[in-house]
Amino acid sequence: MRTPVVAVCVALSLCFAASASAATTQGGEPHTVKPEGGALDLISSSFGQRSRELEIVYRSAEPITPQLLAEVNGGQICTIFEQASLAARAVCVTRADGKWRIVSRGARVEGSVSQPRESELRLRFEPAEAKLKVGLADVYVKATAAGCSAQQAKAAKVTWSGAKIISAAVLALPCEHRLPRVGNYQARVWDVAVTGCRRSGAGQVSRGPSGKRVALTYDDGPSTYTPAFLRELRRLGVPATFFVIGQQVSANAALVRSILRSGSMVANHSWSHPDMGAGGAAASTQLREANAAVRRATGFTPCLFRPPYGSTGADLVSRANAQGMTSVLWSVDPLDWRTPGTGSIVSTVLRQASGGAIILSHDGGGPRSQTLAAMPQIVRTLKGRGYKFVTLTDLLGYPERIKLVK
Repeated sequence: MRTPVVAVCVALSLCFAASASAATTQGGEPHTVKPEGGALDLISSSFGQRSRELEIVYRSAEPITPQLLAEVNGGQICTIFEQASLAARAVCVTRADGKWRIVSRGARVEGSVSQPRESELRLRFEPAEAKLKVGLADVYVKATAAGCSAQQAKAAKVTWSGAKIISAAVLALPCEHRLPRVGNYQARVWDVAVTGCRRSGAGQVSRGPSGKRVALTYDDGPSTYTPAFLRELRRLGVPATFFVIGQQVSANAALVRSILRSGSMVANHSWSHPDMGAGGAAASTQLREANAAVRRATGFTPCLFRPPYGSTGADLVSRANAQGMTSVLWSVDPLDWRTPGTGSIVSTVLRQASGGAIILSHDGGGPRSQTLAAMPQIVRTLKGRGYKFVTLTDLLGYPERIKLVK
């Protein structure tokens, strides 16, 4: 399940809250200091946001070798975040078992580390992985070379073998390097708001790419059942995509916002659920008014549409595409709207599901307790078969539109 995330932008890196069109890249301007000498002497750091990931870049006066950051010998570069009411939290990069690692308080932080040049490291990770808090923060960086004792020697050139100094003169330098040398950088942790998504590819789909990923979808809400669906999804740790009826959104605006906050996706299921298969101007109105209702309630504009009753045609698909939406059908249908029993719903889904499956079910339009009760067994069994649950936008590879907000 995608965790709601925050973005960090540091003063001196030209950080600002941007519009949705520009928000995928923020900040990243370097803050530099004069070299001090010695190993792992950082001379620059920068902090920025790329889509949902925080990017931290470190640059050193000399090459940053794996030996210098060997975890077993105490090598690390850490960014320390200090925030009101929270203990200081360090996010560190080290080298262990032949791989770069990002860690915080001894726990692995999922992310990536790259080295575009010998003297530079780039870290990317979702800030929520490090449990950062929305709001102001003081930030500084501390670098310690592996195998470094309390003092290391200074000379015109210090010679290293792995993480060990093998020749040097006798004048002392500090073992650690800090950016800034004194004090902190002022930072703000921003929240990430999803404002939409960008469709591409086929105008209509009924399944995603083959592979070990599937998508749960629920139609005809929001309804009185929807909060229970969200609680169960949260408990199971999976997202879903909710195709909502526009005229039901206004009275349930907070509930629709909670769908997005939970990491699930909101999509268009028309304004009033008519048969739209014939297309025409009335269909365009249904699409437009439903999207407008979602946008008023959440600030989010859907890029997915599901035709009521699965009734569709070339003109309807074209009109949905013209409003920035892909028309979505399904590959798995347990006919849960007929309330056939929880066991029937489970067995049908498990029999029909395969890689790239789009699973149709309902959270509104009638009694949905059977569908809700079927969810845990469906999720656990398919997970046991190696499948991962994702939103439809993730399944189809559609990028998000996001902006940074306080």
